[in-house]
Amino acid sequence: MDLTRDPHRSIRDAADNIREYNHRTINGPEVFYGEHQLINHAPPAIGEAVGALYVLFERLPQAVDQTAAAVRHVEEQHAIRMANGDETDEAVSRLLRSLIDARQSMLVAQTHLRSAVQVSSKMAGHWLDDEIEDADTNV
Repeated sequence: MDLTRDPHRSIRDAADNIREYNHRTINGPEVFYGEHQLINHAPPAIGEAVGALYVLFERLPQAVDQTAAAVRHVEEQHAIRMANGDETDEAVSRLLRSLIDARQSMLVAQTHLRSAVQVSSKMAGHWLDDEIEDADTNV
């Protein structure tokens, strides 16, 4: 963790990491098969991804809160002007309202992801012996 970077850089890097995940997974679930390309590795790997999404959404509301606090502080110092000529007070009010709404949506997403984690954390692939037994019984 580099605590010397500009704060927005951390958010941009997180977005880039999500973009990387999206690119890795866009062509199908085989990326979850692991190093040896075994489908049995996919269920727990997918569960890990669901858990990571939950952690991401667990941390986002704090990031929104702290960004909103920065906006309020800068506004209190009368350090904001709107380049498009809009009234600063009205624009800041809209910005803060949008951040509050986004935070609420994140909390809803957290609830759904928590439910997903409860299921996905118990997923596992079949043991190789299970596959052999299944194949033997299908004869």
